[in-house]
Amino acid sequence: MPTRFRTIKLFLATTALFAPNLSLAQESVASPAPVADAEYSRNWGLSMINALPAYLKGYTGKGVVVAIVDTGLDINHPEFVARISKALHNFGTDKRLADVSHSVDKDGVPDGHGTHVAGIIGAARDGTGMQGVAYESTVLPLRAVDIGDPDDPEMDPTNEAIEYAIGAGAGVLNGSYGPGLLLGRYLKDENGQLKLDGKGYAIDNKNYEILDYQAIYDDPSNLVDTYNTLKKAAKADIVLVFAAGNDASTDDQPGAASAIPSGIGTLPLITPENTKDGNLYKFIDTNDQTNKGFDFNNPNTYKIVSGSDVSKLDFSDLAGSLITVVAVGKDGKIASYSNRCGATAEWCLAAPGGDINADPDNPIDENGIYSTWPQGDRANKNNPYKYEEGTSMATPHVAGAAAVIRSAFPYMNARQTIETLLTTTTTKGFEDEQVFGQGLLNLGVAIEGPGEFRYAGVFDVDTKGYSSIWSNSISGAGDLTKRGEGALILSGENSYSGPTKVLGGILAVDGRIVSKVGVSATGTLTGIGAVGSLTVGAGGTVAPGSVLDPSKGVAVLTVNGDFVQQAGSTYLAGIAPSKASDLIDVAGSAAINKGASVNLVREGAGHFSVDTRYTLLTAAGGVIGTYGGLTGGLFTDSPFVDFELAYDPTNVYLDVDRNSVTFADVGNTFNQRSVGAAAEALGSGNTIHDNILFLTGQGSRNAFDQLSGEIHASVHSAFVEDSHFVRDAAGDRIRAAFAGVGASTVPVMAYGPEGPELAPATSENFAVWGSGFGAWGHLDGDGNAARLDRSTGGFIAGGDAAIGESWRLGLLAGYSHTSIHVDDRASSGSGNNYHLGIYAGTQRGPHSFRSGLAYTWNRIETGRSVAFPGFSDSLSADYHAGTFQAFGELGSRLDTASVSFEPYANLAYVNFNADGFTEHGGAAALSGKDRSSDTTFTTIGLRASTAFPLGSVNTTARGGIGWRHAFGDVVPETALAFTGGSSFAVEGTPIAKNAAVFEAGIDVKLTDKATIGLTYKGQLASDAQEHGFNAKLSVRF
Repeated sequence: MPTRFRTIKLFLATTALFAPNLSLAQESVASPAPVADAEYSRNWGLSMINALPAYLKGYTGKGVVVAIVDTGLDINHPEFVARISKALHNFGTDKRLADVSHSVDKDGVPDGHGTHVAGIIGAARDGTGMQGVAYESTVLPLRAVDIGDPDDPEMDPTNEAIEYAIGAGAGVLNGSYGPGLLLGRYLKDENGQLKLDGKGYAIDNKNYEILDYQAIYDDPSNLVDTYNTLKKAAKADIVLVFAAGNDASTDDQPGAASAIPSGIGTLPLITPENTKDGNLYKFIDTNDQTNKGFDFNNPNTYKIVSGSDVSKLDFSDLAGSLITVVAVGKDGKIASYSNRCGATAEWCLAAPGGDINADPDNPIDENGIYSTWPQGDRANKNNPYKYEEGTSMATPHVAGAAAVIRSAFPYMNARQTIETLLTTTTTKGFEDEQVFGQGLLNLGVAIEGPGEFRYAGVFDVDTKGYSSIWSNSISGAGDLTKRGEGALILSGENSYSGPTKVLGGILAVDGRIVSKVGVSATGTLTGIGAVGSLTVGAGGTVAPGSVLDPSKGVAVLTVNGDFVQQAGSTYLAGIAPSKASDLIDVAGSAAINKGASVNLVREGAGHFSVDTRYTLLTAAGGVIGTYGGLTGGLFTDSPFVDFELAYDPTNVYLDVDRNSVTFADVGNTFNQRSVGAAAEALGSGNTIHDNILFLTGQGSRNAFDQLSGEIHASVHSAFVEDSHFVRDAAGDRIRAAFAGVGASTVPVMAYGPEGPELAPATSENFAVWGSGFGAWGHLDGDGNAARLDRSTGGFIAGGDAAIGESWRLGLLAGYSHTSIHVDDRASSGSGNNYHLGIYAGTQRGPHSFRSGLAYTWNRIETGRSVAFPGFSDSLSADYHAGTFQAFGELGSRLDTASVSFEPYANLAYVNFNADGFTEHGGAAALSGKDRSSDTTFTTIGLRASTAFPLGSVNTTARGGIGWRHAFGDVVPETALAFTGGSSFAVEGTPIAKNAAVFEAGIDVKLTDKATIGLTYKGQLASDAQEHGFNAKLSVRF
């Protein structure tokens, strides 16, 4: 049975001497700010690949999993704390599966290759040791090299590891390994290890020769398995990075065999044509049945395979799915040991791998790559860092860079990430593609986006809601397709020649592209740069402007070819108060389908001017067709301004003209029409006038309501309504003094021969009383003025004495505070009220008469806000007012066995007079003159009361109901004016003309010395209501 002849070797060229001991971080710490400090500089490779610009932009590989197919990892190394994937795996049988740590030889020396590679990729930036390229990435160690027996003898362990990485969420995979056999100057065993004589010296290979081709010793079936595995990984969107090999040293194959990479990097070269030609590589028959005389160390025994097993092998479609990496030394020259890119130049680049030969006089001086090493290696003086060299060290620089690019552009797929890395290299000094391929890795350029559209034909990118900037000047013959949500900004001088398609999200051209551009579906083209020709299809939008700096306002988008706007497309055009507008400047012709539309948006603050012409589009080759619609939402629905498109042979204009509709014409209410006329009279140039011009009809009515200052009229209603608290208190006291129906029985303070004492309310002596009150309510709006909510609380006290045989005469005084809110007008107010009055009453048999005069000094403060598109203001005022009232009431008592009744009639006259004022604020500030209102209230109703024992407690229940009618100035009106404007009238919230009044209360004589009384009073109308409560407690000591 034929054997599967395959070995693996690591591309580690040689081991440099030790680095100085360094202190170790024992736990994960936050990454220090990215600077070129000592930690950064210890791996000179970071500077060579220009990594710092990526870090300064915040790109560190965070969130990206990098699979490392290698010898294992020191998982306890402090450089990887909290950043080792839990999916780590060992594909050998010499350790438990979860153990990915390095193997140790018979002398206890660890194989630190995998740890060294992992450090270059992702060692932490923790202030100690060194840092990796992608220092916040997650490493996934997959131990598949130097593992002893594989856990699956039917599958190559490296292939198994690659397939495993697919399910483990890897975004990048690093393979610093290659074929284990290479014909050299010294004899090797079948595993590629040097044979030693009895003294420990290498044995010369007498049959050594430099081959004129690369010998592929691998069984073809192994290669097919590897190819299929790589195709799976590529389909799973993993960036594959492999070492080119270290075959060029003078002890190995410094000729044709190392002129191309060995191992996986060579696979895309394997095609029927190249196999038949045989100039690049030859398959060697290693089968012990078909080539029994095969001796790996003797090229004279090599039998070239030319049968059907290899002649049809075609792995060329791997190109674009992987990167192969050659190594350069610190001097920037190709490393002495490194294979060259050769025929793989299309997918090959160079990266720092170190080369002691670059400075043979001082090999300790950091000519290798400094990175992590297994802890506890006594041969390394227990230093957890070490210098090494090889394409094994170059490859992780590229893998780490791929992780950084994937964190910078998370929407890019693996092929696009690879293309970005390959097309942004440094080529100066690295021009020889046969040696360096595409050039030296340059991460600082790669984070600015791709440099060329080359490999896939179409760079089809779905930004998936992300937004980013590509500032490189992109060349090539490829196409660009932008789809998905998010914004992609092209700021470079792009020369790629393929077409550009915008199928979703935003493509912003702030630089230049020469290709023809098509916009459709839900795509939007914007920018301040230039494009070739431009076609905007159905669903597409063109919108000049800067995504990066919207504050720049209106902008010019240049079209260096022809411009076509098809039916269903939109030109989103900004116009500014400065009389400037967005412009599409077309060098060729412009063809507009009637189904296309212009949608206007405001750019910047300030006042728009009417009778203005804006140029929206100009075409040197002429304009053909017209737009079918002009929209702008609230902006263009103004009833006062006409927005119309106009045309001449080479231009499309927007004309903004004032029409004949007046502000008052759109008002639906008295106040709106009154304010509208006053606002229009302010004239052009006034901020209120000019901003209203561009509102919608509803928007202007809302503005009129806010500007009206109707709270200054509505306060009349509020304080006239509140006037009843004074006359209620006076009336309640007179009824109590004569034991009237529905009166409180709570004792008062009376003054007798022996001084003050609590006495019944009916005491004939001089009596002092007090009453607190609190109420809340509202007056509904009438469609003109808005609803007013108010609350009032206060206290009134008085004293009275008997006059003659049947009269009592008294004085009262008090204080109350009123709060007012007119939410629909963003207005509020308050009043501090000081009351003084005189009252008198008498009772003749069942008939009673109560009367009084009172005056209230009101100190009023108001505040309101005005806000509508383009305008806002905050306003306040304070002024004095006075409320005078005269009132009287007649009642007649009717007693039954258990209940007493009193029909009554009440008449009250109220005059409210307010001083003039001027609001503090901006352009919306109003001034008002002195104004006065006169209102009369009539009330007829019925009161009742009854006394009864509640257990052992004497209790009196009382209540009443009535109908109140108001006439006179029930709709308050005031004259107001804007600064510099004419006076206009505004009506306030009306007083309810008809209302039901209610009263209910109870007095409880708790003891001979303590009495408590509770009273509810309310008013209820179809458009108003009020609820108030009063509590009294009398205690005799």
